[in-house]
Amino acid sequence: MKILKKILMTLMLVLFLTPVILWAGGKKEAPKAPGRPYEGARITIGDLARGISDALKPYLDKFKEETGITVTLEQHAFDSLRDKMMIEFAAKSGYFDIIYLSPGYLGELVENDYILPLNDYMKRLGFRSEDFLPAAIEISRYGTGEEIWGFPYLADTSILMYRKDLFQDPAERAAFRSQFGYDIPIPTIEKPLTTKEFLDLAKFFTRDTNGDGKVDMFGFGYPQIGVAYGNLYIMPWIWTFGGDYFDKNYKVIVNSPQALAAMKYALELQKYQPDGVLAWEYGNHIPRFYEGHLVMTAGWFNDALAANNPAKSKVAGKVGYATVPRHPDSGLKTGKAVLGGGSLAITKHSKNPEAAFTYLNWMFGNESRALEWYLNGGSATLKRIYESPKVHEKFPWAKEFFPVANYSLEHIAKQRPTVGVSHSLFEVMAGAWHNVALGRETPEAALARAQREMQAILDKWRRK
Repeated sequence: MKILKKILMTLMLVLFLTPVILWAGGKKEAPKAPGRPYEGARITIGDLARGISDALKPYLDKFKEETGITVTLEQHAFDSLRDKMMIEFAAKSGYFDIIYLSPGYLGELVENDYILPLNDYMKRLGFRSEDFLPAAIEISRYGTGEEIWGFPYLADTSILMYRKDLFQDPAERAAFRSQFGYDIPIPTIEKPLTTKEFLDLAKFFTRDTNGDGKVDMFGFGYPQIGVAYGNLYIMPWIWTFGGDYFDKNYKVIVNSPQALAAMKYALELQKYQPDGVLAWEYGNHIPRFYEGHLVMTAGWFNDALAANNPAKSKVAGKVGYATVPRHPDSGLKTGKAVLGGGSLAITKHSKNPEAAFTYLNWMFGNESRALEWYLNGGSATLKRIYESPKVHEKFPWAKEFFPVANYSLEHIAKQRPTVGVSHSLFEVMAGAWHNVALGRETPEAALARAQREMQAILDKWRRK
C-alpha cells in the first residue's frame, strides 16, 4: 500500500510539473514574428564622435520597433576608436558588430581577416551600387579587388571655406594690393588659389582686431593632433606639391624635392595659424571659423555647408566655397585633398552579422530615411539626395556649395594608401611633421628619417 501511494504521488507530481516544463521550454523556443527574423538580437556599433553619428540616435528606437533588434551606438575620437577596436579584434571578442572603416586602416583589417566582405549580403538584398556616389563605393575597396568591405556611410573631401565678405571688401583689397602688389584673388573652380596666393592671404589676414596687441584673427587654422590629423594635414600638401609617400614598386619617396618644399611650406603656413592647432582634434577649427576667428579653413561637407547656416554660424552669408589651393609647378591641374569619410563594416567575429547588415540597409539604403538623416545632420551617399528639392529648400546656399563639393570629389580627392601597414606609415609621417612644427627636427632631417623608417616598414610587410 505504501509503495502504491508513493507511485501515485510521483505520478501526480510529474503531471503537475509537466505544463511548467513545457511552458518554459516553449517560451525559450518561441518562433520569431514574421518579417522579424532577428528579433531579440543585439548589435554594437563603434563610430566616430561626430555630428553625423549623433544624428543616428533618433532612429534607434524606430529600428528596434520595426525589427526587434537593439542597437548600441558607441562613439570615440578617431585614434581612440582604432585603439579600442584593435584590442577587441585581437581578442576575437565580437564586442563590435559594426565599425567605422577608415581607408587609413582598411588594408590592415582586411589582411588580418577582421572584417567581412559585404558583396554576398548586397546581392541578396538587391543593393545597387549605381545609386550611390562612386567615391562612397571606392572608399571601401582594398587594392584592385572587387570586394566591398563597408556599406556606404560617408564620402567627402576637404572644401576650402573663406570669408568672401573680407575678400571683397574695398579697404581690404586696397591694403592687400599695397602690401603684395596684386589684387585679392576670388577663387573659382576654374581658377583656384595658388599656394603662394593662399600663403599671402593667410599672412595678410592674421592680425590684432581689438587693438590690445594680441592676435585674435588668423588667416588659417586646421587640426593636426595625433596620428590621424597630423598625417591628414601634411599628406595633402605633399600631394599638392607633386610628391607622394611611395611609388608603384613600394619604394618610399618622401625624401624628395617636392616633399621637402611641401614641408617647408607647411612650416611657413604654421605662422598664420593659432598656436594650439597641433593639439586640435578634428572639429575644433569649425566653431572658431563660425565665430569669425579664422578667415580661411578647410572642412568636410557637413561643416562647410553649415558655415552659411544662420542657426549655427555667426558668419553665415559671408562664406565662400572653393577647391583647395594648387601648386603651379607640381605638374598637376589641381591641388589634392584626402578622400575623406569611410564606410561601416561588419566585424568577422560579430555574433549577429545578418542583423548588422539589416541595420545598415535599413538606415542607409532607404532613400527617404537617408534623406531625413541628411537633413538633420547626417551625411549623404545616395546620389538622389543631393538632387532633392528638400535639400535646396533647407539649404538655399547649397546652389553655391554643391558644384564645388562634387568637383572636388571627382577631380581633387585622392585615396590615401590602403596597404596593411598604412597606419604605421602614417605614424611616421605624423611624427615627422610634429617634430618639424615643434622645432625638434629640420624638414630635411625629418624627411630623411621618415624615408628610412617607412621603407623598413614596407619591406617587412612585403616579406610576409
